[in-house]
Amino acid sequence: MFWMLGIVGLAAGVLVNLLADSLPTLRRLQLPACGVCGQVRTRVAWSGVLAFVSGRRRCPNCGTALSYRHLLVELAMPSLFVFCGLRTGPSVTTFLNAFYVTSLVTILVTDIEHRLILHAVTLPSILVAFAGAYLNPAFDNPKRALLGGAIGLLAALSLYLFGALFSWLLGRLRGEEVPGPALGFGDVTLSAFLGLIVGVPEIIFALVIGMLAGFVGAVGFLLVRGGIQRAHRAFASFIPYGPFLVLGGAAMLFFGAEFMAWYTGG
Repeated sequence: MFWMLGIVGLAAGVLVNLLADSLPTLRRLQLPACGVCGQVRTRVAWSGVLAFVSGRRRCPNCGTALSYRHLLVELAMPSLFVFCGLRTGPSVTTFLNAFYVTSLVTILVTDIEHRLILHAVTLPSILVAFAGAYLNPAFDNPKRALLGGAIGLLAALSLYLFGALFSWLLGRLRGEEVPGPALGFGDVTLSAFLGLIVGVPEIIFALVIGMLAGFVGAVGFLLVRGGIQRAHRAFASFIPYGPFLVLGGAAMLFFGAEFMAWYTGG
């Protein structure tokens, strides 16, 4: 089973790279191509692993090298798929978690590289997670997942609207344009997805973990930049929030049972 998960995970890594290369700029899938000149890569270079192993990571047209992200994603995905199998064995839960991991890694990559959480990724993922609420034996009652999705959606939507209002008011007071809220609408759909896959009350802790991690990341970023006097502008302009939400969601997806047992003293 683990060999099979590893092979499927490698294929999922190729898919994640294809989605991350195509969707942010083209909003559609295309054959793996050079990010600079658009030339379709040779077939052996469709996989980052094969491109690096064969020494064909450079575009034959313009000489641009394939990024190390392609290699890292394709090495990480088989490990994550095997980890899913180790956690839940041969089960529907493993299949669903592998799908969820694929979605989360895609979101992670596109948000880091483009500051985009695409509805083309989150909305189909939400549909699968909605079905998973009824199919996943990890949920004793589908209402746990559905309520988690509702809480994730409403909590993130509230923060998004508050941030938009705050930015608007600050802009009016300063008489100048202020960057939009740090939390984008993609973060709202991501939170709904996370709520569906971890359920309630885990989604509350997932959001808290994401917020705390985001705060630590923002402080570290601002310290590196040499001050905190432009905190709002820097956070809204440079720091994607999605990776921190992904961190909180993944933590509760895989370790939620242990965390809740520790938290409740059970």
